[in-house]
Amino acid sequence: MRTTATSLLILLAGTLHPGRAAVPSALSEIGVNLAGAEFGKVPGLYGKDYTYPGAAQLDTCRRKGLRIIRLPFRWERLQPTLLGELDAAELVRLDAVVELARARDLSLLLDMHNYARYGGQLIGSEAVPVPAFVDVWRRIAEHYRDNDTVAAYGLMNEPHDTKGLWPAAAQACVDGIRAVDTRHALVVCGDGWSGAHSWARINGKFLLHDPADSLLYEAHQYFDRNSSGSYRGTYDEEGAHPDIGADRLRPFLDWLQEHGARGFIGEFGVPDTDPRWLVVLDRFLAAMRRHGIGGTYWAAGPWWGTYPLSIEPRDGADRPQVAVLDWHLIPRDPRAPKPWAEAAEQAERAARERRALEQRGVRILHDFGSRKESYHYGNEGSTFDSAQTIDEGRQVRRISYRHVGDIAWVGIGIYFGSLDCSGRAAFSLEVRGEKPCRIEVKAYTTDGRRFSGLFDVGGDWQELVIPFAALTSDGVGLPAADRIEKIELQPGVDREGNALILGRFFLPPAP
Repeated sequence: MRTTATSLLILLAGTLHPGRAAVPSALSEIGVNLAGAEFGKVPGLYGKDYTYPGAAQLDTCRRKGLRIIRLPFRWERLQPTLLGELDAAELVRLDAVVELARARDLSLLLDMHNYARYGGQLIGSEAVPVPAFVDVWRRIAEHYRDNDTVAAYGLMNEPHDTKGLWPAAAQACVDGIRAVDTRHALVVCGDGWSGAHSWARINGKFLLHDPADSLLYEAHQYFDRNSSGSYRGTYDEEGAHPDIGADRLRPFLDWLQEHGARGFIGEFGVPDTDPRWLVVLDRFLAAMRRHGIGGTYWAAGPWWGTYPLSIEPRDGADRPQVAVLDWHLIPRDPRAPKPWAEAAEQAERAARERRALEQRGVRILHDFGSRKESYHYGNEGSTFDSAQTIDEGRQVRRISYRHVGDIAWVGIGIYFGSLDCSGRAAFSLEVRGEKPCRIEVKAYTTDGRRFSGLFDVGGDWQELVIPFAALTSDGVGLPAADRIEKIELQPGVDREGNALILGRFFLPPAP
């Protein structure tokens, strides 16, 4: 028996409904989505528009104990013609990932990532009849029915707006797979993007019959305001709180219990922009564990770059969310301090301070501690890096740079679109330099004019006041009535390198 904390899930899952057919133990554990094969335009070019995870990604999963891998792929690439043969080249790529997983004792959940559509046409429509959906899965099942590395077939990712056609299509697909494969578990998303929070309302009557009794219902859940996973706002702007994830999971858990059904959370994730999201993730995973529900974090994979939900290592370092996953994969004393707790408490204190400032009439325009700059710029050769960090107990952003070349410049921008500053007389910026420097502040109005001024920054924290009158264009100060499209901060040339440590950028109360 595995000695990880997920063993508890396996035991619990086996006792919820004694006498039922078994499902692979990996589906009761915590794993990850390895994205990439669903990327890009369809069909697209392999290696340019889409990719598959390689050995490095699978090695990380093995090292971290992320035993179950949800592997998204696109129907159109695997079967270029409805009712036709599976594409040989694409099948070779998929088989290669299966072999990588087998060599590392990992299990795969094959996820058709198509939103109940083929070529943009809905399953059950005249263009994509249900038998075509049954056909592709029958072919996949025939190919993998004797393969133990494939733990389950994920019939369809996030069906939505299906006009009521999805339940019948899903049942027909279950029946078609069982005609050729009774060994593998089936994992089935509900309609309406498969949200756990909306499951009872949208999928309350979504009950399928599996003759092999090895079926799990798959829900997804994110924790931003609209549960989409886009996380466009800050933690506070999204209306988040520590138990928001556990609360949104409850309707799905209650439905499973009511119907004696098994469940799986195919997607969940939080951004790396605020440590308070880690508390949400922790409590969400704890709720999953208490109810014997496995799931796969969204996401990792080779092409994510700086995507804030990604847990793909960067420069060999784990992302912050991994600490929470580790906590739920490895047995620990529940009384032990959680590594993210202190940073989350600091972020909450800062948020309370922000709310107090706003009550006094201070308008926070951008908090560099929780949100990175909108963009940066520089000449070729000059170096730049932006990193969230803790400085004197507060969460801030460190902009490090070194100027190379002649002419040389480096700067960052905050984009507002159309910022109304009427009734105010100045901007303020919480800032310090690793060594004293001078910065040029540039304000661009929506009508295309640029106003700028030079300001000294010391080595200690200061609230740098930037009067509108000190930002000039042809000797005229910035009019408070003009709307601001963007603000840029450009430090003076430093050939040895320096760093700006940035806190909040705000509008002080009206004078």
